[in-house]
Amino acid sequence: MKISYNWIKELVDFDISPDDLAEELSLVGFEVDGVDKKGLDFPNVVVGKVLKKEKHPNADKLSLCTVTTGGSENLSIICGAPNVAEGQIVPVAMVGAELPGGFKIRKAKIRGVESFGMICSEQELGISEKSDGIWVLPDDLNIGEPLSKTFETDYVLDVGITPNRPDAMSHIGIAREVAAIAGTTLKKPQTNLSETSEKIADSVGVEIQCPQSCPRYSARLIRNVKIAPSPNWMVRRLEDLGMRSINNLIDITNYVLLETGQPLHAFDYDFVAGGKIIVRESIEGEKFVTLDEKEHELQTGTVLICDAEKPVALGGIMGGLNSEVRDDTKHILLESAYFQPESIQKSLRHLGMHTEASSRFERGTDPNGVLYASARAAQLFSELAGGEIAEGVVDQYPETIHPVKISLKPEKINRLLGTNLSADKMTELLAKVDLPVQDNTVIVPTFRPDMKRTADVAEEVGRVYGYNNIPMPQASPLPYENPHNEFDDYIESVRDVLVGIGVQEVVTGSLVNSKLCEEFTGQQLYPILNPLNADMDGMRNSLVPNLLNVLKWNINRQWKDLAIFELNRVYFHPGDINKRPNEEFHLAIALTGKRDGDSWLATREAYNFYDVKGLVEYFAGKISLDNLVFIPYDNFAVESQSMKILCGNMEIGYLGKINRNLQKYYDLETPVFVANINIKSVYELTQKAYQIHELPRFPYVERDLAFILNKSIAAQELVNTIQKFGGKYLQNAYVFDTYSGKQIEAGKKSIAFRLIFQSPEKTLVEDEINQSIDQILASIEKQYDAQLRS
Repeated sequence: MKISYNWIKELVDFDISPDDLAEELSLVGFEVDGVDKKGLDFPNVVVGKVLKKEKHPNADKLSLCTVTTGGSENLSIICGAPNVAEGQIVPVAMVGAELPGGFKIRKAKIRGVESFGMICSEQELGISEKSDGIWVLPDDLNIGEPLSKTFETDYVLDVGITPNRPDAMSHIGIAREVAAIAGTTLKKPQTNLSETSEKIADSVGVEIQCPQSCPRYSARLIRNVKIAPSPNWMVRRLEDLGMRSINNLIDITNYVLLETGQPLHAFDYDFVAGGKIIVRESIEGEKFVTLDEKEHELQTGTVLICDAEKPVALGGIMGGLNSEVRDDTKHILLESAYFQPESIQKSLRHLGMHTEASSRFERGTDPNGVLYASARAAQLFSELAGGEIAEGVVDQYPETIHPVKISLKPEKINRLLGTNLSADKMTELLAKVDLPVQDNTVIVPTFRPDMKRTADVAEEVGRVYGYNNIPMPQASPLPYENPHNEFDDYIESVRDVLVGIGVQEVVTGSLVNSKLCEEFTGQQLYPILNPLNADMDGMRNSLVPNLLNVLKWNINRQWKDLAIFELNRVYFHPGDINKRPNEEFHLAIALTGKRDGDSWLATREAYNFYDVKGLVEYFAGKISLDNLVFIPYDNFAVESQSMKILCGNMEIGYLGKINRNLQKYYDLETPVFVANINIKSVYELTQKAYQIHELPRFPYVERDLAFILNKSIAAQELVNTIQKFGGKYLQNAYVFDTYSGKQIEAGKKSIAFRLIFQSPEKTLVEDEINQSIDQILASIEKQYDAQLRS
């Protein structure tokens, strides 16, 4: 938030430079990102007046202006701005002036006519980044006065306000902190209203139909306002703080917002039907057009400010086009209200809007500061717009919100802070930030919604006392030993294995789009009750959709050859929303693009199904996961190349090629191969004792067998059969070749297996091996109607 140094000085007597104040504020929890000088200290730049405007004799788009700067002679200045006109008060850079960027003003001849200076725009004076024409100044300025004297130099502090401190989103809020730093008191502007004999109750009525969403609503009536430009001091202050000046009426509400932190809204009273305000909640599908001329479809529960016939504003967010202040507005109905923060937050998420008002209401404004802000604005309407204030204020406040009371516990506070402060000292410190202590109880004003417990009181004591004054402890009583978690260690070892294989780790968020994930997994997601947006409304029950998003993001940035994995938690709906979701730890792997990239040594072959299957097998071997079995099955998330992964009789995951519909949804042109494994189940399967044997001293024997069989039979089935009937000396069996073509009958294929036989006790003889081979051949020929290929 941008804060004016001069404005703070009007509220607090202190003698601290802008840079030092920035440091002091940072020390009490309000980090200042920068201090920006706002001034027009340019020698020879003065206030002037355009006396005459003529067309340049030799240029269609240039004007020849006669300008007075209060001297004995008028200046002839050529100007190219389209908005220059006779009678305007303007900034004039005379010959010899130097503008931002080192631009020096010299006497010049333009198209044969001499020019003695320049009429400046805001951009040329460094006030704004862009200008459409010259800067037209207020009419009440003194001609010839230096611009630096007319516009006082100010310093704008860019203060970081944490979400829990809505009270600091105003100049009064920051001034309260400055008063505590400087050891002085806050001087809030006093309000002294001069009211007419018209009683507001005769002209304005307020009814709150949703007190839980809008606990307080007040209204004032100001008649016979005169719309005009705001005074120079207000214009400069607003624009220095990033707000565009519109007119005196709108500027006053913005000024009071920045001063008090209380958003206000001015309605054209003549467009408020019946002079009545009704506060209610919207119904599903109701539509409303806001000041920015956009139509919004509302959900149930959005606070609507209505008159006797129609909605006129979105409560706490933005006014309506049908009741806005116009150029001919005469009478103002001024709103000052308090809206429940959660209600505003919910509406903002649905509408996708953000305004200065909503940014304060969603954090929590002061319900008991409503009338002060209203009175402050009414006074300015009277002073700056000639407004006549009706007597009284309509204030609907069904249930008063009282200050929170927190017991002062010096021992606990000292223990939290590491200090040794007395209760009296704490009372003194808290009083500096308007937190009085009565009977050992801290009375928390309603402008501090963040304070609810003793720890919050301790934070305030520490801030005001000064964190740099808290002594550094010589020893800490906190235990540093963490309980050992074997599963966490196992996860780290799995991560190391995967990285060692050459797969890159990614980490994604747990919140996902429930509609998409439910389509992918076919299971209901555990919902988020108050999602930030529609793409984060459920807890993920699979890591694969997130990996596909990662692939898409990288491919869109020209990284096309990818092998990634994620090790993380997934969440499953327990069937009852009142219960916590069931958590599991999963591993997901995704491959796409070329296996070896574009190196000249690489094969430049694309990843295929056997890459992801082989990676899973290799990974299983590295973590001692035995008896891995792959069974074809139908999975709507992956295409025909899909396998269920079993270990023994336990299903631990699946792998395969992502189907075309999902691939198209993610805009992925190259095939993607994925694997998903339940790591918790794998952990349980691998937690067993292993017996270590010495390396065999005797040689192994290889035998190759090739079978011709139906294409529908999976190679894994034959491997399982070979291992079952291979006898005690069979150590391994794997596929080393497949073939289908002209030499093989249609519908058939050839699969070649390599068998490894070895004994730890002796050298095997031919008869022992042949006996095992005969058993294998007999079983395979019988079970699969396979023929041994010669």
